[in-house]
Amino acid sequence: MKPSPREIIFALVLLAIPMAAWHLEFAPRQRRQKELKQQIQAKQAKLDKLFEKKQLSGAIGDLRDQIAEGKEAVAIFRSRLPDEKDIDQIVREVWRLAKSNDLSPTSLRTIPPRKNKQFTSPDGPHGEQPVLIQIEGDFNGLYSFMLDMESQSRIMRIRQMTLKAPENTHTGMVSATIEFSIFFERKKGQSQWTAKI
Repeated sequence: MKPSPREIIFALVLLAIPMAAWHLEFAPRQRRQKELKQQIQAKQAKLDKLFEKKQLSGAIGDLRDQIAEGKEAVAIFRSRLPDEKDIDQIVREVWRLAKSNDLSPTSLRTIPPRKNKQFTSPDGPHGEQPVLIQIEGDFNGLYSFMLDMESQSRIMRIRQMTLKAPENTHTGMVSATIEFSIFFERKKGQSQWTAKI
């Protein structure tokens, strides 16, 4: 059977409807979806960059907080470091501490620093002055003296201590030789030691 022209036209219209729908509806919608996906990916990339910047700025903020805490700690330690010229006052204070604990200081003198036993650099902003004290007295007084030394506001370090019981004395009496260091802040050329942060 041969199709009539009417049937051919009908078949062509039926084929044209999906093709027209494809070109007029589905193809533009796919292009729009592709564009939207590209826009979403671009915005997501921007968000990722902003998130990284926020994390970085948060890390920078944390670093700033840590630097501020470090500066506070340095300020606290600096307040505990006397000037180089104030070492003699600290030595007199140690003498008074020994006397106030019923000890008899027989000798108190500064000694030259030993290069291999120093905690500070000779070229740095801080220094240490070793001091040698010889005292005699009751052990309880020596113990109280050591506690008082420990509670001083200045930074000091006991390097060496030798205890002896003096001969021909009653028990409880001791003779002590104590070597300690007083840490101080050098003032000359201070600008060369200040770091810019």
